[in-house]
Amino acid sequence: MSTDGYGVEGKAHGTGVVGVSEAWIGVYGESAGEDGVRGQGKGNTRGVTGLSESGIGVYAESEGGQGVDAVRGLGKKYTCGVAGHSEWGIGVYGKGGQRAAWFEGAVELNGYLYGKNATLGTVQATRVYESGGDYAETFASGDNFEPGTVLVIGDDGLLTSCDTQYDTRATGVVSGAGGLTPGSIMESNPESSHHVTLALAGQVYVKADPQYGTIAAGDLLTTSPTQGCAMRVSDRGRAVGAILGKAMSSLEGEPGLVRMLVTPA
Repeated sequence: MSTDGYGVEGKAHGTGVVGVSEAWIGVYGESAGEDGVRGQGKGNTRGVTGLSESGIGVYAESEGGQGVDAVRGLGKKYTCGVAGHSEWGIGVYGKGGQRAAWFEGAVELNGYLYGKNATLGTVQATRVYESGGDYAETFASGDNFEPGTVLVIGDDGLLTSCDTQYDTRATGVVSGAGGLTPGSIMESNPESSHHVTLALAGQVYVKADPQYGTIAAGDLLTTSPTQGCAMRVSDRGRAVGAILGKAMSSLEGEPGLVRMLVTPA
């Protein structure tokens, strides 16, 4: 016991203080005015480390009133206040009676944001900026098709690649070609071993074959006899119900990708 200094002090080239218990607390610290336990790492070292083979590495609990945190991290200057990393599991997990997480300030996300079970609700925002070129939805398909492929409805009701010109079964183009990712995807949970993300509106790159006519910006595009490719509309009468969209770039010579604005058939 000490009234003005250290209660226990340990100095060593190795571990300064070790506390071991088989049935209770290994090290206990209590303070009426300052920190009960404090760890300070000098240089590029850890202040406190908690390790566990099968349990909790570090556990914190608070019974205090409003504004008292069980765990609080303060990052000074450009450091992280709280960081969580996991090789295979969840980096940071939060669960609360009212809210699992609360953020004050800008939130930056590098990756996907998934919602499950309770994804319906009201979003209030001054502005919403969405990256990507199109709005898309997931559909069941008869096989896996690469981005840019033109799809039609097959005899079994599943989407498949086109192989006929002016096919009124045309549904659209697989999103994601040419590095133009979907801006928003509506998940429909298709009951099929294969599924595709189909562009419903906006801009998308489509595979096209100019052997049926050189494609220029502004041309209407439809299905072609070339598997999974679009072609320029040359017969507007036959194109009714089979239009994929309007070309926003040109293509001649060999088959390739054309930037297209999705329009209703």
